[in-house]
Amino acid sequence: MGCTPAMLRSRIADIRDFDLPYNLTAVIAWSADSLLLAAFLLPLWLRNRTRMYVLYWVFALLAQGIGLALLTVAGRDDLRLIGMIAFTGLIGARALSTAGLLSLCGEDRPAAFTSVIVALWFAAVVVSRLAGFDSVANVASFYIAAFTVAIYGFYFMAKNLHALKGPFRQSLMAIFVIEALTCLALLSAYNLQEEPPSLGSATTSIALITGFVLFSLKGFLAVWLTVERLERDLRDLAFSDPLTGVLNRRGVVDEIEKMSQRSAKSDQFAFFSLDLDDFKSINDVHGHNAGDRALVNFTHVVRQCLRERDIFGRTGGEEFAIFTRVTDRNTAGQIAERIRSTLEATTFHEDGHELKMTVSIGVTLMRGRIGNIESMLSEADRALYQAKGDGRNRIVFYDGPMPQPAKSADREVALAV
Repeated sequence: MGCTPAMLRSRIADIRDFDLPYNLTAVIAWSADSLLLAAFLLPLWLRNRTRMYVLYWVFALLAQGIGLALLTVAGRDDLRLIGMIAFTGLIGARALSTAGLLSLCGEDRPAAFTSVIVALWFAAVVVSRLAGFDSVANVASFYIAAFTVAIYGFYFMAKNLHALKGPFRQSLMAIFVIEALTCLALLSAYNLQEEPPSLGSATTSIALITGFVLFSLKGFLAVWLTVERLERDLRDLAFSDPLTGVLNRRGVVDEIEKMSQRSAKSDQFAFFSLDLDDFKSINDVHGHNAGDRALVNFTHVVRQCLRERDIFGRTGGEEFAIFTRVTDRNTAGQIAERIRSTLEATTFHEDGHELKMTVSIGVTLMRGRIGNIESMLSEADRALYQAKGDGRNRIVFYDGPMPQPAKSADREVALAV
């Protein structure tokens, strides 16, 4: 169905006969802004195609820009195909923007969610027209589907309380509540007005204002969440070991400083320095990939022996560290022995061969806030060196001056970080 310049001028003239002619200018401006933002965001996704939430927002802005543009030429005629296409774009934009927002919080089926919402809108249109509500079918169906989007968004956040904390979760839930209430209010307003829905009506003005504000709030919150997520990713890169997923040396030191600042003078801590015995032979016999898998398996064993609040990380090569609060020396010894004996009793399989591993552990104790973390690490390393010298697969506590451990190439690199 074509639309000639003369028809377009006629429709614009018709729209100007209504109460609020400046609605047309607002819609055109919002449409242009949406398309420009989509063009701006698309290169960001092309640079890193793993950020699917950016792509959802690109499609949301495109759908909204096209939907709003088509709405201006649809005029008052809510029955024509162009009006249906316009509202399809608008409800698609509402669903895609919410899907992109929720995907930052753990939603893993945003495309399916969007498809369901668009299908729901279309079904509502068909039912409305079959029921004889032709004049408000598109608008009413839009707000029914948009209300469903808001309810699902609120439900998702309420169900996944761990996804976000603090102001992020509260802000998102508040936006979805306001959006749901707004949809109900506008649905009622359109059904109560005597005239068919039009672009120039006062109700449409309210709909445009609330729609723009809510969409903008979602956009701002999406940017906020994206920045927070990028900061978290950067922190993971800086403080996590990419192979095992545990903390690296810098992360261990950072977490120790935090725990130390929260501690009382009476608190007692234990620091464990762990080193896999004869790890070089695993690399030599089975290859470096097998060595990497051995390190990952070792971290799984150690994690099973620790509490969630204990600090555990890889400090370099086959060397690891643990920092935890203990009641006395015996408690520290029990933790170390649990790790040593569990690893010794565990059999790993590599290329059809059984693989056994053992670990040597050096332990140092301290009380209150840790004034010199490097000194504490050095004490544990000396105890570990003694455990290696005494035959490996054993635990040694630091009880005073001990020989200085020799630094391997891996350790020198780790200490330099």
